[in-house]
Amino acid sequence: MKKILIIEDDKWISTSLKLYLESSNFKIEIHDEWLHAINKIKNINPDLIILDINLPGKNGIEITTELRVFSAIPIIMLTARSSEYDRVTWLEVWADDYIAKPFSPRELLARINTIVRRLDNNKVVDTDLIIHQWVELNINTRKVKVDGKEIILTANEYDILKKLIQEKGTIVTRETIMKDIIWYDKYIYDRTIDTHIKNLRKKIAKQNFIITIRWEWYRINT
Repeated sequence: MKKILIIEDDKWISTSLKLYLESSNFKIEIHDEWLHAINKIKNINPDLIILDINLPGKNGIEITTELRVFSAIPIIMLTARSSEYDRVTWLEVWADDYIAKPFSPRELLARINTIVRRLDNNKVVDTDLIIHQWVELNINTRKVKVDGKEIILTANEYDILKKLIQEKGTIVTRETIMKDIIWYDKYIYDRTIDTHIKNLRKKIAKQNFIITIRWEWYRINT
């Protein structure tokens, strides 16, 4: 049974989500404040986090930034803001997805299941390691090392990098990344993929490791 931590200060939202998701066979924990949020995550070690962006005291972006120093646990942001600028900001701090309030619990469940299925599918592999130049991917643990030093990637970043490396320099389209890797068929023409690629380049810190072609296609530099 997958474990989900909901960090949300609106008790009506968190309680309603808890009941709904428990009926879908998830184990749910609730935390209603920013204080001790990181310690709560460490103690519970959830499979996925649903995080309200507008917590009093410390917002979801700050919590995500702190978490990404040591963990790649998937995060879905809950937010009342949904402009392109806001979406890019959340992705730049390495959230995996977001959903705007008010939202349908059914849509949130669909997004949770998308992330969970993708993580589970990636555990079925023939080999443990994928190595390309300075980068090493451990398929079983989903850990990534650059020059022998571990870096933290989100689930989306990891899957995009894995796809690019496995294609061995063949072009991968933006549409392929959205539909076949992230498993979403919308947002194809916004900056979502650009932001994931930007984050990967920053974390890998190797010049021209990922090449962009006409802003629509990407490939690994072989």
